[in-house]
Amino acid sequence: MEFVPSGKELSHFPFLKKAQDPIRSRFASLGKLLGTPKGEILVSEAVTRIREAVTPKKTRVPEVLASPEDEIAAYALARIIVSCINDKQLIDRLTRYEAERAYYFLVNEEEWNSSYVQGDGEYSRLWGAIADELNIRIAQDRMPVPDYVELVAPLHDDRYRLVNRHVVQGFVTVNKNERYELLRERIRVLLRRDLPHRVPKDICEQLAPHAADIKKVYQEQMLRQFGRVEESAFPPCMQALITALSAGTNLTHAGRFSLTAFLHNIGMDTTGIAELYARSPDFDIEKTMYQVEHITGRGGSGTEYTTPACAAMQTTGLCVHRDLLCEKVSHPLSYYKVKKLRPLKPAPAKLQVPDKNLKNS
Repeated sequence: MEFVPSGKELSHFPFLKKAQDPIRSRFASLGKLLGTPKGEILVSEAVTRIREAVTPKKTRVPEVLASPEDEIAAYALARIIVSCINDKQLIDRLTRYEAERAYYFLVNEEEWNSSYVQGDGEYSRLWGAIADELNIRIAQDRMPVPDYVELVAPLHDDRYRLVNRHVVQGFVTVNKNERYELLRERIRVLLRRDLPHRVPKDICEQLAPHAADIKKVYQEQMLRQFGRVEESAFPPCMQALITALSAGTNLTHAGRFSLTAFLHNIGMDTTGIAELYARSPDFDIEKTMYQVEHITGRGGSGTEYTTPACAAMQTTGLCVHRDLLCEKVSHPLSYYKVKKLRPLKPAPAKLQVPDKNLKNS
């Protein structure tokens, strides 16, 4: 007998094909729906979903507030709205949000985890249904090597490299936490691959006021975030790294880590940080976003790294163009805080390190 997920389960994973069936029958004509009070409610929920996706610090714990059918419809409408806007960064934000939302339900639902651990057939079949639809065999403690290699291709964490894995008789060992992480990445890639949709012009025209509001909120948010960052107060080491990037120089791993952690610690948005690296000759959007989100704690690890102290910057050869304030602090973040409160004129450099230390050898 074919397994049929409940409405609650489908609302948690609205990207599943079975979640779309009741929506197609209930809301047959999108054009007619948008002009009704019910349509306005669903669009409002979709807009809320998009706003949550672009908010740096999430305020809502993922939950189903409406009926499962309405929740799934809001998911579909959100994807239609961002397709009408057709902004790559906005689309990326939404797909990452949806993948993280699914990940949250997978990891945090007590009934899901307890049932899965005990081998309860109903929930095992649900896990299997998700894995089957995503075309991955991930419901085990091991995966076939070809499946594993395809799944981890977009990832750049060294722990997922095949040479660092335990491989026995053509299978790669995968623990429970990794299963969740790999499934989340698969969801993100598939959802992103399908966007933007080809939305009829008349539908986009009906959604235009909502799309305009989203773009306005998104732009204002970015301005507020960047407005809080005062580049003139950056310590010399960080200014040197940004200068090197602007000149098209590939930074060392230590340089990328230090600059990314610093910009995150002072409040810059992950998208803004990634945009800085677009000037780098070896820029790769997927790799860059993964690295930035890993360092900022948004990549699933939950660990937010802080900027290396001045001593560590000296060890890696990144401490350059020291000024008088550098002599009084022991951390780049301390420099930044002091400089914002009382700007100082830079003094002649006391310690010069060849610029080759900033470059990727």
